[in-house]
Amino acid sequence: MNKITNENITIVFLWAEVVGYLHSVLSFIAANRGANIEVVHWDKRNQNTTQFKIQSLDGVNFHGRSETGDDVIFKILKDSQPKIVVISGWMDQGYINACRRYKKENSSVKIVAGIDDMWTGSLRQRLGLLYFKFNYRALFDYLWISGQPQYSFAQRFGYGINNIISNLYSADTALFTKDRVAISRRFVFVGRLVKIKAVDLLVEAYCNLPASVQKQWPLLLIGDGDQKAGILDRGNENISVIPFMQPEELRQELLKGGVGCLPTHKDQWGVVLHEFALMGLPILASSGCGAATEFLISGFNGYMFKHGSVSDLSRVLRLFTKLDESNLLSFSNNGISLGMRISTHSSSDSLLSVLYK
Repeated sequence: MNKITNENITIVFLWAEVVGYLHSVLSFIAANRGANIEVVHWDKRNQNTTQFKIQSLDGVNFHGRSETGDDVIFKILKDSQPKIVVISGWMDQGYINACRRYKKENSSVKIVAGIDDMWTGSLRQRLGLLYFKFNYRALFDYLWISGQPQYSFAQRFGYGINNIISNLYSADTALFTKDRVAISRRFVFVGRLVKIKAVDLLVEAYCNLPASVQKQWPLLLIGDGDQKAGILDRGNENISVIPFMQPEELRQELLKGGVGCLPTHKDQWGVVLHEFALMGLPILASSGCGAATEFLISGFNGYMFKHGSVSDLSRVLRLFTKLDESNLLSFSNNGISLGMRISTHSSSDSLLSVLYK
């Protein structure tokens, strides 16, 4: 796709949190595709939000939602005349109302809704389908999905293949492919230390390993959350906990190598798996992780376990501890090839493809 400076287009993102992977996509589109970008984003922090620090970007203007009322959002749309509006789902009614008002005045705008939910067939989801079709189907021209687990959900909303675009989430491929990791024996978790991430199960399964194995294979947890105190109370000298890291700091730590772990009960996607794969870390992930469909093949670049099962997680931990350096190197190389399935480039151009439909 050629740079589109001749059109001088504007794209407006009405988004939830701005995190590292979105930041890299915004940077790529502005720098390499010539678009002007306005971003309204949730900026209120709590224990369930990221601590990512937004950096200024040429061609991108950020507006904190706490200081951007509904009328101001509509004014941003009206003044900038975007050809694409991207909205992170339908959780923010102010975003929805602004899109409705703008579309009435500019029917040619392409409104793209990002979704990362996986279809489970629950009663709540089935009722939600009816609600969506009545309230949002006419508003959203395209659904932007993260991957395979979301495709059937998008179809159920009434969208065909021409109105579903992929690669909603991508790790910052320019950052996480700079260097190869070392091959080392340790387990590494990156994420919020909260119940849904099942970090408590990881710690429990890890502590079931023989003491001699734990000494050879330490566990590093990177992040913050309400599970931290309980983990530290165990007093296990082989378990280390360090706070949330900004992307470059995280890359530097991951360069030391290890096995990247995501034991989550349910993660609609899990961009950290992509980061692990790109850097060449073998991967341990649960069946509750959506990104495992792209970035993990058991026996090829890591192992999957049944989510919520401490015994199965223990089994997989033991499998890793029996691997020699050549096996770990093979997993590392294989993971890198899987990591390149999605990139900042392909994520950006997947969004821009709606201009040509």
